[in-house]
Amino acid sequence: MIEERPFRLMAALEGRADALLGALRDSRVQQDALRSRLTELEQRRVSLEAHNAQLAAEVREEAAQRQALASRLEALERRLADTEAARLELEEENRELDEQNRELEGHNHRLQERLASGAPAPVFQRPGRQARGLSALIGHHRASPASSDEHHDTPDAPTPPAEAAATDVGAPAATPQADLPIGEAPSPQALLRQWYRRYDAAFFKGHTRPLKVGIHEDLAALEPWPEKLVRRALACYVNLPRYLKSVREGAERIDLAGHPAGQVDAGAAEHAHKKLERLQADRPPKGKPGKPRATKRRSRARQETQASGAAAEPAARPEPAPPAPTAPATDEPDDSRLQRKLGELLARHNAR
Repeated sequence: MIEERPFRLMAALEGRADALLGALRDSRVQQDALRSRLTELEQRRVSLEAHNAQLAAEVREEAAQRQALASRLEALERRLADTEAARLELEEENRELDEQNRELEGHNHRLQERLASGAPAPVFQRPGRQARGLSALIGHHRASPASSDEHHDTPDAPTPPAEAAATDVGAPAATPQADLPIGEAPSPQALLRQWYRRYDAAFFKGHTRPLKVGIHEDLAALEPWPEKLVRRALACYVNLPRYLKSVREGAERIDLAGHPAGQVDAGAAEHAHKKLERLQADRPPKGKPGKPRATKRRSRARQETQASGAAAEPAARPEPAPPAPTAPATDEPDDSRLQRKLGELLARHNAR
């Protein structure tokens, strides 16, 4: 009995040791499996991070491409606006040249009839034409090249009082052009905002009054910027609906100081009325769903181009010469004068 107890105890201890060894082997197997799982998860984490970095790089690249496309679209829209403005300016110039050509042909025909009948040839006087575009809205009538030549041919001719007064009328108490700081040229809209502050007697944000004849010359003399920029800023103002509404026949014009400077004629009033009708027709009706953003931007750019391009005169044209007194008819024969004018007109047209 006493001898059997140690054997049973030894057998129990051996069984217990075998069980513990089995549990140890199982735990080691589980530990190896967990290590393998951890390694797989670590590798997957690294691959996911690499994929995430790749996706982030693709997102940045797509954003850069989108920004480049937006910049290119804006550049193309600006180029389209400039091209449309140039086209409208050329059309306006062609219309003026056609009118001048018709006038010269009519005068030539009348001159030939008078020469054939033996009657004395009259002095050629160009009939007044209705101004177009920006000239009609601000009432500016350009001087003909013949007037400029006659002015050079007669340097001793006295300056008319009306011409001398035109250079002084409308000059407000503003900073002289030489004293203005010259830096980077502003946009036409930014320059117009400056005019609202500097020439508050002529440019209004509320009740608007028509501007004087040739006011762009006064602005070009006071502003340090190119004449093309001055004309575009002025076109932004004279194409506003409130300004077009103010251009009525008989309405009083004002200069930069707010002083009376003539009245609106029928041609300018009719042109402003037609321009206002076109702007109102192009405006989309209220309450309807809008188009996509890009379509709105292109439509607005085309509308602004038509508004500014149809009104602004070409900046590349030579500065119009001030009106000079007409030379007497006896200084030059009518045939020579007509031929000279035709040659000047053809040279001017070929130069463009």
